[in-house]
Amino acid sequence: MLTTEREYHAEESFFHGFVPRVMGTRFDLLIAGIDLPRADALWERTTALLEHLNRVFDRFDPASEVARVNAAAARAPVEVGPELGEALQSCRTYCERTEGLFDITLRDLSRVRLGMEAGVVSVRFDGEETSLDFGGFAKGYALKKIGVLLREAGVGSAFVDFGNSSILGIGRHPYGPCWRVSLPDPATGNALAEFDLVDRALSVSGNTAAHTEHIVNPHTGLRDASRQIVAVVADDPLDAEVVSTAWMIAGEPQRRRIACGFDKLEVYAYILHHG
Repeated sequence: MLTTEREYHAEESFFHGFVPRVMGTRFDLLIAGIDLPRADALWERTTALLEHLNRVFDRFDPASEVARVNAAAARAPVEVGPELGEALQSCRTYCERTEGLFDITLRDLSRVRLGMEAGVVSVRFDGEETSLDFGGFAKGYALKKIGVLLREAGVGSAFVDFGNSSILGIGRHPYGPCWRVSLPDPATGNALAEFDLVDRALSVSGNTAAHTEHIVNPHTGLRDASRQIVAVVADDPLDAEVVSTAWMIAGEPQRRRIACGFDKLEVYAYILHHG
């Protein structure tokens, strides 16, 4: 079970729930203009979804679905649930749309074979060294699912945040024209930029002194060590998440082609000169 906390400000009809640790980071949900019973019901549905997705995608948990696939799929096909099957299909599409730069195997996604029999999806790896890593996908996927959940429930103003790097602003801040997000320089703390989100998502990827060389170029097998931060704003949280990762390792010609393949995409790259 996830550890969760929540608070409610009745005078402002404002709800705040958070999970200290899920998908490798903190999760926060703010909902404005909502009564407590409805907020509690939505929070329960949101945390249940997070717990489910964590059980699917957490490769470090031996009991997760991805860990089970990674352990056995090189030897025989492994049946997977609809969530993982959907995610794998989506990752294959994103791999094509980013010219192979977004690749959850970090090597060669074509080595992941998907089978379908009687409505059941199975996964088989071609090669012992193949494995799945949804680190650059799962938070965006979860953010998209949570956005749908909240909107279908009639929420008109909400802010969803995974660790200040994967963010969704639904509607507007109750006391302003948007949800304003500041992107700090990790070395100085000064703002590199500010983003005004209204029904849009923001994803940030980058190398900092504390978190470096975590993105692998699947074409070369080399880890990216560039001192930069990439911020992507998009209508679709998953588009933002995927493109922010691919952009880190894309050359200029690739960046132009990738950007043309996505609708309503804004991409910003910042070179870091400190630390």
